Amino acid sequence: MRRFVVIVLVCAAAVLFFRFGTAIRAFCSEASYPFRRTAARLGGEFSSRFGAAWRGFCDGPVREAQSDEVERLCVMLGECERALRENDDLRAALDWARRQPVRAVAAPVWAHGGGMGVWPRLTLGVGSAQGVAANDIVVVPEGLVGRVAPGVSRHMCEVVLISDPACRIAAEIPGVTNGVVFGMQGEDAGESPDEPLLYAAAPLDFRFLARGADVRSGQEIRTEGSGGIFPRGLLIGHVAALKPPAPGDLFLEAQVLPVADPALLRTVFVLAKAPAGEASHGER
Repeated sequence: MRRFVVIVLVCAAAVLFFRFGTAIRAFCSEASYPFRRTAARLGGEFSSRFGAAWRGFCDGPVREAQSDEVERLCVMLGECERALRENDDLRAALDWARRQPVRAVAAPVWAHGGGMGVWPRLTLGVGSAQGVAANDIVVVPEGLVGRVAPGVSRHMCEVVLISDPACRIAAEIPGVTNGVVFGMQGEDAGESPDEPLLYAAAPLDFRFLARGADVRSGQEIRTEGSGGIFPRGLLIGHVAALKPPAPGDLFLEAQVLPVADPALLRTVFVLAKAPAGEASHGER
C-alpha cells in the first residue's frame, strides 16, 4: 500500500511538473532570488579581493617595472613637447629675422653674466667671423636687448644690456613725450657677497619727461633714434609706474619694465652692419 501511494505521488508530481513546469521554475527562482543575490555579492567581493591580492602577490615585480616604464615614457613625452615648443619658437624667431631690413645673425646665449644671469652682460656664440662688430644692436622678436660690447673676438662677443647702469638710450612714448632710458643697478638680496644668485633686477628709469605729458601705466616705450647707435622704433618696454614729482622738479620720471628678460634668453639676434667674415679693426 505504501509503495502504491509513493508511485501515485511521483506520477502526480511528474504530471504537475510537465504541466506547470515553467510557472514552478519561475516561482522557485523568485523565492531563491534574495539568497542568491546575497551569495553572489559576497562571493563576488571575496573573489575580487582575493584575486587582487593574489595578482598583486604574483605580478608585483611586473607591475613595478611597468610603472617605471610609464614614468619614463611620461618624462620622454614631456621632453618631446618641450622640444616641439622650442622648435616652434625658434622657427617663428627665424621667420621674424628674415623679414628684417638688415641682416639678423642668430646668436646662441652661451653665458648669462652676473647673479641671476642678468648682470651685467650676456656672452654670445658669434663674433667677427659672422660679421658682428661693436655697437651692433642685439634684439629678440619682443624687443631690444642691448648692444654688442667692444672687444669682439672671431667667434664670441658680449652684450651690454639695456639694464646695465652704463647704458643710456634716447627713447619716446610715441605721440606723448621723449626722454632718456637709464639702466638701473640691481640689488643684492643675499646675506653675504658669496651669494650672487640672489641678485635682484631693478626696473629701468625713464627720465627727462615733459612735466605736462600724459604718461600712464602700460604705455609703450620705443627707441627715439638719436645718438647714432639704436635705430628708431625698437620696443624697449612699458611704463610700470610714474614717479611722483617733487614741487621743484622740471621733468617727470617713470619706471620701465623691459620686454625682454635676459635671464630667460637662449637665442638672440644681432643686427649686423658688416657682411659675414668682415671684422672691425682691433676686434679680432
